[in-house]
Amino acid sequence: MGKLNGRFSEITTVDTDKLLEFIEESLKNQKFHTCNKRVIIGTVSDEAQKRIEDKCGSRVKNINIDNHSIVHAITQLHHNLEPEDILLAVDVINTTTDIELSDEKHQNCDVLVFQKDIDGDIIFLTEVHAKNGYLLVCDAWRQKKTRSRRSSDAAKKPPRTYAQSDSPHNELPTISHKSEEKSSGNTTGKA
Repeated sequence: MGKLNGRFSEITTVDTDKLLEFIEESLKNQKFHTCNKRVIIGTVSDEAQKRIEDKCGSRVKNINIDNHSIVHAITQLHHNLEPEDILLAVDVINTTTDIELSDEKHQNCDVLVFQKDIDGDIIFLTEVHAKNGYLLVCDAWRQKKTRSRRSSDAAKKPPRTYAQSDSPHNELPTISHKSEEKSSGNTTGKA
């Protein structure tokens, strides 16, 4: 059991399929004032632990994400993200060699910036929870790749930091399930 915002909630480790379900559930329930739910999405590799420790002085083991961070990152149109982009977080965190330490803190935690070019630049911000040994993905966005459901200038608008209590104002479709497209004979990805 882990204590989240004064409430106790079970923190579980999820695989890719469960993470996709968690993302979909988070987006579906965004209008309800749900309690903060957090899951472990991966572990920090030994090499990445060393790079992180060199950058901020803390050693972390796990990578977590919560429902509010997912909703914030995906529903802001200028973040230029698709739900499936969240699946890249563990890879980006473990393989980025040029980690930045932000001058600003988030929720009283140091913030690390991980950026990698995967079909366009993608950036993940993480809170460093040194005492409990984990990173919490708190925000994400893409800078270059223009997405089909986004406005053409979406990647040009820089994201701003939002408090986790801010509610997003954009509505987005749910995750596309590629397996459903294949089983229906649809290979274009369009319904």
